Amino acid sequence: MSHHGKSRSRHRRDRQPDKQQIEFPQCPLCQKAIRDLTSAITHKESGKPAHFDCILKALRTDNAVQQNEKICYLGKGSFGIVQFREHSAPPRFFIRKRIQYEETEQVPEWRQKPAINLSVR
Repeated sequence: MSHHGKSRSRHRRDRQPDKQQIEFPQCPLCQKAIRDLTSAITHKESGKPAHFDCILKALRTDNAVQQNEKICYLGKGSFGIVQFREHSAPPRFFIRKRIQYEETEQVPEWRQKPAINLSVR
């Protein structure tokens, strides 16, 4: 390889823009980065964002769920213990217990931050 080839590749490498470092918040339950804030839930104790699946796992631990039941997200920060009726067509269910997990009066600060614009111009 000639000297000319080395300098050209070095020059090309030096011209690359620095990639912006994005800091992801850390889940208070599993301590891992939350890469998708749109699916995060506000952790009750800390007020910080947490993985949806981590909150769901904690709710399963704290609430006794029977064989024909599941914990499901109902919307607006609430979950429910949903009981499914066996042998019914179409499948029927009812909400045995509603769990209001997130406060709905005030939008948490971490949701108020503007989203990063990734559109290409």
